[in-house]
Amino acid sequence: MKAKKILAAVTALSLTTVVFASCGDSADSSSSTAAVTTTTAVTTTTTAATTTTAAAESAADSAATDSSADTTKGSDSDYTPVKTFKGYDAFLMFGDGEWLWGNWEGQGEPEATKAFGVDADITGDGEYTVSITNASIAYDDPDEGINPQIALDGDYAVGAQGCVVMCVDIIGLLNGEKLKGTGDPKTDKETPGKYNADDLKVELKSIKADGQEVAFDKAKIKYGNIEDNNNCYRIEIYNDYGDTAKDSPIDKDNLAFEDSLEITFSIEGLSE
Repeated sequence: MKAKKILAAVTALSLTTVVFASCGDSADSSSSTAAVTTTTAVTTTTTAATTTTAAAESAADSAATDSSADTTKGSDSDYTPVKTFKGYDAFLMFGDGEWLWGNWEGQGEPEATKAFGVDADITGDGEYTVSITNASIAYDDPDEGINPQIALDGDYAVGAQGCVVMCVDIIGLLNGEKLKGTGDPKTDKETPGKYNADDLKVELKSIKADGQEVAFDKAKIKYGNIEDNNNCYRIEIYNDYGDTAKDSPIDKDNLAFEDSLEITFSIEGLSE
């Protein structure tokens, strides 16, 4: 089974490379799907961030093809997903160096199929923590099914090594000019939120892998409306297809953990 999982991860990474090599050129895309078919090079942080999400989805679909038939159900004894939020859903977006430990959506998104994190409910100014854990990432969700971007050893996910993406997204906050949705911004990413990015003061406080502090350069963290086709406020810690790939705030190649990855941040400027 491990050999099939490794093959699935390699296939997923190869598919991701093909996706980026074959795309066309556009800077006005309003969705992640459009970014996959129209973007050829990382020309701005915005298009890079959008393309990252699309690449993750392609990798997940490829991995699922090989793993869905014979994976062992993940351990869920220490994890109960929370899918309703009083405030704004904040989640840790992550994929390790092999695109495993994949978590690409917030638990509060109504049609999420790639949400396997421990999210935070942002109800006002304060300090919050988002994470992914072995129990959450290997959880067999009755609605979403088993995570297609994991390699299992029995009931547990094989430990993560390196990363291609590490970001925090807070859904529903920002009122980007490109947004035309008319729903609830807390559940519809295309509906304008209440805030401009400059209205808010957000600061990354800590990164912990298996409870141990991970060093990072505060000056190199990117904040704001990085992906301007949605209303998410993003903290970009590392993104293979973003500005942080050129000058990484962390030693991403030596990042490793088996049980948990936790990101703590503070936010000020919310009127709720």
